[in-house]
Amino acid sequence: MNNPNNKLISTSKNQLPIGDQSHLPSLYKSFLDTGQYNELEMRLYENERLTFDSFHSFTDQELIYYYLHKPTYDDESKNKTEQTKKEYIRDILQFYSFIHFSINNELTHDQLLPSYLKAIEKRHIRQYQEWLRNLKRADGKVGYPSSTRTRKNIVIKGFLRWLHEEDIIDYPLYATFRMSTTRKQERPDRYLSLEEVQSLLSFYKHHPINHALLITLATTGLRVNEIATATWGNVYQDSSVKDGAYYLKVIGKGGVERHARLMEPTVSSIFRFRERRGLTCEVDPKDDRPLFTTNKGHFYSYKYLSNYIIDIIKRSELDWLGHKVGNISPHWFRHFFVNYSVMELGLPIEQVQHTVGHSSRTTTEGYVSKHLQKKNDASLHWNENEFTI
Repeated sequence: MNNPNNKLISTSKNQLPIGDQSHLPSLYKSFLDTGQYNELEMRLYENERLTFDSFHSFTDQELIYYYLHKPTYDDESKNKTEQTKKEYIRDILQFYSFIHFSINNELTHDQLLPSYLKAIEKRHIRQYQEWLRNLKRADGKVGYPSSTRTRKNIVIKGFLRWLHEEDIIDYPLYATFRMSTTRKQERPDRYLSLEEVQSLLSFYKHHPINHALLITLATTGLRVNEIATATWGNVYQDSSVKDGAYYLKVIGKGGVERHARLMEPTVSSIFRFRERRGLTCEVDPKDDRPLFTTNKGHFYSYKYLSNYIIDIIKRSELDWLGHKVGNISPHWFRHFFVNYSVMELGLPIEQVQHTVGHSSRTTTEGYVSKHLQKKNDASLHWNENEFTI
């Protein structure tokens, strides 16, 4: 941790006030730099060789850094991806910032602590969960949605469990968290009809960039991150399938490999995108350049791509957009793929689950449960004329 140009955050008092987020970009960058991990491993080895505690003299920031980058499995493909690390960094730094601020408020002016992680008590966990529920967000809303709180709590509980298992903290603070689950009635309704999707595709039919991104999302059920990280070499034709269908190989959550079929209209649109960018359309398994590139030829950041999709949908100003709650993000198209496959085409849940890469049937069922309930409503079989005045 001696690189002066890439230092991790200080533990000095009032270093991380909740209201000041200006430090976060540099912190993300320093925590993503894997170059410091081997140094920490050597210190860990020396501590154990000298019979010290394994993490003797580690600062809070070094503990966070080590936890983020430590391998969990022998199989490297099962360890945290770069995107997962980014999400963990965001959530853990937010938690640490809150804890730092909360504990400082309890200290006298001249007190300093060598470790804020070791000073966490049960009340701080309760305060953190209340803060997630009630903070005033930049968009004017109050608190995070329950699904977001659930994800954040899972990340922080895992970190606190590791601290306890490594004897860094004495109390199993992870057990203090109140249950935070997303109830079915709280799940956002991300339903898009076939007509709504078609109207978007029609609106952008003369825009090679936007059309290709939208039709790929709508007809594959892929996650936006899977599309953003896909390479041109991941596209291939399978001669064993009728008409030599095109497929896109992606690595999804948990390192699971999937092969998404690319329909002919989707392939044609992708070709138009690549021609507009001056890229080859000749399939080459050795081509590790992006499937979809920015105008400078780089991979899209999945966050940027997600925001870009939200923006172009807003800019279409289609009438039906006014009837939707919240922004239409790329994930809505994943819901569309599942709903259209199950509700309109009548495909088995298991088949659709496998196609979109859900590890649990329950997840796939959650996508269609509200609309399946409507489709199975008993009143649909009634004779409405019997009640006409």
